[in-house]
Parts: sequence; C-alpha cells; structure tokens
Amino acid sequence: MASTTIKTIDQASPTIYAYITPNDVSKKGWVKIGYTDRDAETRIKEQTHTSNTKYELLWSYDARYDGGEYFIDDDFHWYLVQSGIERGKFEGTGRPSEWFYFGQGKEKQADELFRKFIFKDYSQIQAPAGGTQYQLREEQIDAVKRTLAYMKSGKEPSTFLWNAKPRFGKTLATYDFIRKGGFQNVLIVTNRPAVANSWYDDFEKFIKWQESHMFFVSETDSLKRTKALSRKKYLDILDNYSKDDYRTVKQITFVSLQDLKGSIAFGGNFDKLQWVAGVNWDLLVVDEAHEGVDTSKTDWAFSRIMRKFTLHMSGTLFKAIANSKFSAEQIYNWSYADEQEAKRDWDYYQGSNPYEPLPQLNMYTYQLSAMIEEKLIEGQTIGETTYDFAFDLNEFFAVEEGKTTFKHEKDVKKWLGRLTKNEKYPFSTPALRRELKHTFWLLDRVASAKALAKLLADDAVFMHYNVVIAAGDGKNLNEEAEDFVCNEKSYDKVRRAIAENEYTITISVGQLTTGVTIPEWTAVMMLSNIASPALYMQAAFRSQNSYHYEEKGKYYKKENAYIFDFAPDRTLVMFDDFANKLVGDGSASDKERPENIKRLLNFFRCWYNANSWWRLQNRMDIYLF
Repeated sequence: MASTTIKTIDQASPTIYAYITPNDVSKKGWVKIGYTDRDAETRIKEQTHTSNTKYELLWSYDARYDGGEYFIDDDFHWYLVQSGIERGKFEGTGRPSEWFYFGQGKEKQADELFRKFIFKDYSQIQAPAGGTQYQLREEQIDAVKRTLAYMKSGKEPSTFLWNAKPRFGKTLATYDFIRKGGFQNVLIVTNRPAVANSWYDDFEKFIKWQESHMFFVSETDSLKRTKALSRKKYLDILDNYSKDDYRTVKQITFVSLQDLKGSIAFGGNFDKLQWVAGVNWDLLVVDEAHEGVDTSKTDWAFSRIMRKFTLHMSGTLFKAIANSKFSAEQIYNWSYADEQEAKRDWDYYQGSNPYEPLPQLNMYTYQLSAMIEEKLIEGQTIGETTYDFAFDLNEFFAVEEGKTTFKHEKDVKKWLGRLTKNEKYPFSTPALRRELKHTFWLLDRVASAKALAKLLADDAVFMHYNVVIAAGDGKNLNEEAEDFVCNEKSYDKVRRAIAENEYTITISVGQLTTGVTIPEWTAVMMLSNIASPALYMQAAFRSQNSYHYEEKGKYYKKENAYIFDFAPDRTLVMFDDFANKLVGDGSASDKERPENIKRLLNFFRCWYNANSWWRLQNRMDIYLF
C-alpha cells in the first residue's frame, strides 16, 4: 500500500419515499414507506429485486421538517399510526413492517399526511410531548426476551449477563427490559459516573412520556442541572399517591459504585446512601460490569443490596467469563462480527437497515520501533552480555523523572514528523487531516500526556489543534481507578473544545474509554502497552458510533472509523482474545478457536509489512506497516 487512504465522512441524502406494488393483490391499498440515505429508486430496487416485484414510486422527499431538522422514517411511522393508519406486521415475528393500509384508491393520503407531518401539525393526534418512539433491533429484542425467560424460570443464580459490544444500545434495551419486567424499584450502579447523562437522556427521550408514573432518581453531579429527582423529592412525590396507587409508582435510581462503596452502610466511611440498603430492589443493573467489580470491597458492597434479580452489562467482560461466573444460559452475546454480519446480510424487504448508521471499523498497525533503528542495532549490554533491544511503547513515551520532557524526546519528535509527513501515516496530508478532525489518543501516564501536549503545541501541523488532556489521577492504565469524578469534567472539556474548534485531539490516560460517546471522534490512537483486553476493546470502539451533521445545506454522515495501533504484537494477541473470549462462556476449544478467528476475519482485510498476510472482505480492515 503506497499511501494511506482514509475516508471518514461522506455526503448523504436523507430521503423518505413511498411506493406501491400494483400487481400484488395482497397489497391492494397498502403503501410502503421507507427511508434511505441514497437515491429512493436504488433502495426500492434492493427491496424488490429478489422477488421480481413490480413497483410504482408514489413520491420521495427530503427527510427533514420545514424548520430544517432531519428525521428518520420511525418518526413518520409513529405519526401515521397516531393518525389512525393501520400498520402491517411481518408474519411469524409480529414485528411492525413499513407497510401502511390507506385503502384502495386512497394511497395519495400518505402524501397529504406527510405534508402535515413536516410542518408538525399534531392537531389530529396526541403529540409525544417531546418524547420519541423507539423500536429495538433484533438483537436487543432477543436479549430482552432471553433475559425475561431466564428470570421467569426461577433458576439460580438469579443473575444474567449482556456481553455485548460497545454501541449495542444497552440503555434503551435495559429500559425495555424494565418495562416488560414490570419492575417497580430499579437500581443502576456503574463505575463510570459520566454515563449518567446517557441513561438520563434516553429516559427522557424514550421512556418518561410513555411512563408517567416512572421517575429517574439520582444525585450524581453531572445531572444536577437536569430534572433528575433527588431521593427527597422522589419521597415527596410518593406522599401524593394514595395507598392503592402506590404500586404504580416506579423509580429508576442511578448511583456510582464509588459513592456506594464510600457509604458506611456498604463498608465505607461516609454517612450517605444508607437508604439504598433498606430498599428491596426488584432489579440491580451493573453497568460496565468489567470495571471495578472484581474486588472484595465491591463484592461486599453488592452483598448488602437486597434484590430479586441482577443484570450485568459489559462489552468486554473477559475475566468474569473466563472465571466461569456465568453459565452459557446466563449470557447473551453480541459481538462486532455479529453486528457486521447483520449489516451485510440485512434483508431490505424488511425496511431500512438499522445497522447502516454504524460505521465500518478499520485498523492500521504501525511498527513504531522502525524509527529507532540505532537502538535496535546497539541492543543493551548488561555485564558481558548484549541483549536485543525490546521495543516498549510505554518506555518510548516515558518522561524523565522529575522533568516535563520525554526521555526519548528526539525519537518522539521524529515520530510526530512521520505522522505529518510520511504518506503512510494518518496526518500526512491536509486531506487526511480533514478526515481526522477530532481524534482520541491513549497514553499510559499523565506526565506523558502533558509532555506530548507540549510537543503538539510546538509542532508546525498540530499547533493548529486544540489539545484536551483527559487525565488527572496519574494512575497507570492497567491499575484500577477508584475515582472517576474527573471523567465527567473531561467529557465537558472535550464537548466544549469540539464546539469551539475545527480540529481537536483528546489525550487520555484511561478516562473517556468506557460508556462515553463523542460522535465527532473518527479515530483512536493506541500509544500505550494496554495489557487489559477489556480496556483495549472499549477504547478501540470509542470512534465507532453514528454521527451526522449538516454544513452549508448539505448532509454528511460518518461512514468509517479508525484505530491506529503502534504495537503490532499486542494487536495480534488482542485480535485472538476478541475472536475467542467474547464467544459463549469464553472458553473456546482448540477446534473452535480457528473457526472463531476465521469468522471475525470475514470482516478484516489485513497486511503484514509489505507482504500479504490476510486479505479478506473489508468490514474491518487492518494494515500493518
């Protein structure tokens, strides 16, 4: 590969369209109403070519309100149902389809209702009061269904794991599980307080307007300016309900694991959260279960929580699975390979592809040790023996003790020079830099982050980037972090920097790697020897989230996300873990291991140095230089 090709953002044309199939007797009076980011005719042909169905396009319009805001077909579908239009269902599953019955000869009514909808004319229907309808994807429905079935079976232990990749949509799926399970008292505990915002936002957007007696209770700092209730305000609301209506009131309480363990009632030293131990919870949700939950302090704290059922959620729970904490029937797995297979194999007859907004993940692996050839040649002499030089990323970015500069300052500067000048590197041209406007760089130590930020500020290219340091406790990436208060502040700093600057770089030492979504990030730079597969995978997926925006009247969306890794040996080990330790109970047999790798490789295109290593379908690409 002569030079690096990076394409993160592409122009799209959000379109709502309607068509009929006049030769299909069973569809007389029915209209198919769908959505596409491309040309309507192209999308319709994808839906009809397999059955050789003749269609007639009724109309296609930009998917945007009169005020300019874009929407998707689910919003218009909801409007049609609320307007009294019958919605079809798929045989067998009973899931709603994109077919709507207007009556034979009345198909033009769809056009009339669309024109009312884009002007937000809710005069004939009940408006959603700021809320939005949600429709889960198949894997989310399956996760909820299997968990409910296990819970109702009465089997012990009464705990279940969603072992699902980042971007699975855990918050919305959990809320659906809560609604279908009929839980009254729900406690959500996480080691990452910053994710409180996503839990609260989804509650307000999708749940509250449909569940008027359900309340979100939290005193987490990041929610101080929201309508989340304090414990006292929730109790005040309860006082307004009669004894007969008391059971209709439901609470979803969100607390941080740090606050919980700090409480006297849970083994800490502070007089807070004692009331949590006094509630008989219907459901305990442990969010990001791979973090901070494998200690005796945490185990003891959880033992003090009275609950009927526990739902664990994580994208990378390698250790817990390997330790056989969950049996196969207690785990719902959903991996990157599962997602990409679903995206590739989607039957467009069912409607819009729900996986389409999820970008393709690409990996470029660089052999950074090639920059320090003299050290490789010299090796290291100890006594009378000379040992080969062993390259170490953490050593490469190590800072002189008591100083603010790198031990290998000349080599780090040389590396920065290659990033911006060598055609194989991601920031080597203005065009590439425009594709990577906002990126996430992961280092090992706070001192290294500060030293790198200083070099970036003096670099002819990177001086034009706003650099945010998301670090503060000075801990190693492989150490357990007990306090993530800074995580919330870092999130705010990054959001502000992106809002105010065209180009940003976020340098992290563990913060913002889990449960936090920054849609504008298009790449992750792995600049440390992360030993934990869990942390590596969580960090790697920080850029693989849907993102769209409008600029100068044109609509753009993220098509690709990137990982740039500078430790090739580690990358291959992580790849094997990725393929085999997120399958079943994490104990793949010798026979299963190569099959799991082969399956994951269906979504990779890989090169080793200049020679072909693996070359397969390009769902997730790896390039090694």
